[in-house]
Amino acid sequence: MGCESCSGGSCSTDGGKDGLPPGMLQQYDLNQSTADGGLVWIETVVQGDSIRISDVSVQLLGKLRKMSDARLFGVLFGGPEVKPLYDEIFSYGVDTLYHVRTRGPSVYRPEVYADCLADVSNRVNPAVILIGGTLRGREIAPRLAASLSTGLTADCTELSMDGRDLLMTRPAFGGNIIATISATSFPQMATLRPDIFPMPEPEIGRKGTVIYREPVCSKQKEIISSVMKKTSEIDISKAKVLISLGNGVRRSSVETAERIASKLGGMVSCSRSLVDKGWMPMSRQVGQSGRSVSPDIYIAFGISGSVQHKAGINSAKKIIAVNIDPDAPIKDVCDEFIVGDADLILEELDRRLS
Repeated sequence: MGCESCSGGSCSTDGGKDGLPPGMLQQYDLNQSTADGGLVWIETVVQGDSIRISDVSVQLLGKLRKMSDARLFGVLFGGPEVKPLYDEIFSYGVDTLYHVRTRGPSVYRPEVYADCLADVSNRVNPAVILIGGTLRGREIAPRLAASLSTGLTADCTELSMDGRDLLMTRPAFGGNIIATISATSFPQMATLRPDIFPMPEPEIGRKGTVIYREPVCSKQKEIISSVMKKTSEIDISKAKVLISLGNGVRRSSVETAERIASKLGGMVSCSRSLVDKGWMPMSRQVGQSGRSVSPDIYIAFGISGSVQHKAGINSAKKIIAVNIDPDAPIKDVCDEFIVGDADLILEELDRRLS
């Protein structure tokens, strides 16, 4: 029997097509994601007989904690040997640490890592997932994004938060522009190069929660053999002083720069143009397609300052540039800019240091 009158206003038969009171869907967005907080894969590095947290993982934890007060989750792989890292991880802002118990960090399988990260992500529902742009990170991140059916913005140079929305900045169109990208779904994923962000200060004594997880993997491959590649290449990302050379120098200046760097306790790096010429190896290249560096002093000789190159030096504490062009783009990021012939100034600097 229908209701003919509801004079008190406490009943209604006009439920609309969806059976809900008019205006309810407009008032309450029932389809909005509840994703919140951030998740970081904590990569470890084996050094001799010890294990440490990779610098880029610490940098990502510090950046995410600075951007947001939301809950911070970490995922750590390994056996009992990584337990001494717990206190340090908590000191950098992690609230809940998921320890996936594997046979040590030396046994690395990207499909296992990606599946385990997806398992944790489905459990905690983070709004943001950050992964260091290391060799392993670049291998894991696309697998994880595909597993979660979400997007991935790679090689970011800056991050910011607008509420729960992550704004990811990276060079685009061959480095001709800087694009700020926002995702259309959760979780929002990004990889970032090492040394883009500064190392945060630890909060000694900070506590958190550890949750143990067993590895999960749908299609695990069997490793037949593993051989470590030996290399004698120097790591310019660790240098406190960098003498960097660009297209505006002669080939003979490479040797001059090596002498100067030796006297200053530094290293020699370069822009992409010198790698393309074959004058220096790619391991010395600074920029978006090379290494990101954060020296105390970065001295650029004959480097014009492309967008890609400037993205690699934005964490340098002091930048000095020498260029014959008074309007070279690198001038915009310099603490000191000297207009002059880079080769002549290199020679004079070498003489004075002698």
